[in-house]
Amino acid sequence: MRLLIFFLLWVGVGVCNADALKWLDKMGVALREQNYVGTFIYMRGSLIETAHVEHQFHNGREFERLTHLNGEPRVVVRRDNDLVCNNQKSETNCTNHNISLGPFSAAFNKNLVINHEQYRFIMHGKDRIAGRSAVKIKITPSFGDRFGYRLWLDEESRLPLQSQLFQRNRILEVFQFSSLEMGQQLEKGNLDFMEDDTFANRLAAEPQEYEALETPAWRVSWLPAGFKPVQAKQSDRLHFTDGLAGLSVFVERKRSILPEITTYLGATTVITRRLNGTQGQITVVGEIPIDTARKIADSVERVVYR
Repeated sequence: MRLLIFFLLWVGVGVCNADALKWLDKMGVALREQNYVGTFIYMRGSLIETAHVEHQFHNGREFERLTHLNGEPRVVVRRDNDLVCNNQKSETNCTNHNISLGPFSAAFNKNLVINHEQYRFIMHGKDRIAGRSAVKIKITPSFGDRFGYRLWLDEESRLPLQSQLFQRNRILEVFQFSSLEMGQQLEKGNLDFMEDDTFANRLAAEPQEYEALETPAWRVSWLPAGFKPVQAKQSDRLHFTDGLAGLSVFVERKRSILPEITTYLGATTVITRRLNGTQGQITVVGEIPIDTARKIADSVERVVYR
């Protein structure tokens, strides 16, 4: 999952401001049902990206076009949870199923529920972002095994104008609109393309499933409180979320010659470990602190199914 997976917030929490929850609930609806066009900046570690987004809600469905303005030309188009990436330079398409699309992704899934004991939600005054009036919401983790978030929500539309992902007082990732126009419609040609059945089938095609795990298989025996599994079709990868943060665990059962690594970019941590008792390798990827990722990787163990 990516920077703004926290847009899944529409459940009660233990220590919070009720007004903050109301704003977050309205934000979730706005992200799906508002029509808007804007340009935003995304900063993660040393990486800085600028992109233009066009979003439309039409006949009960979401359509979105994301154009990267830095580096190699790329256009990503999303219809509901499915997307396709077009690399304009090489004239090839790179498809990926149900993955995050920057701050406007399938991660904003209303079915996910946050464990109310893991975060505190507080209204934090007002500000002005991209020439628009915004309210500030601070989301603080109850424990040190995950990150916190700050949100600036547009007073008029309830859309997020800025977000920060932080650990203690250190900012790890930033997303901010530099311009935003509400009520904009996608050009008819763009919308027709995204509604085309051939295009839709290509986007909806399931990825090739991996070979089923042989016994003994494996399991993750430790996760931070509140993290629950998300259904995945691949048997050698697992995805987990607490409704705000997300992480994935991958197991390579074949012999791996890659070294063990621990690295991060912004809030995204990557750790690889040898799978105990085998020549395989474990990889943990997620928006979680390094110590948390390390404990998860060390907890992966084999289990015999009977």
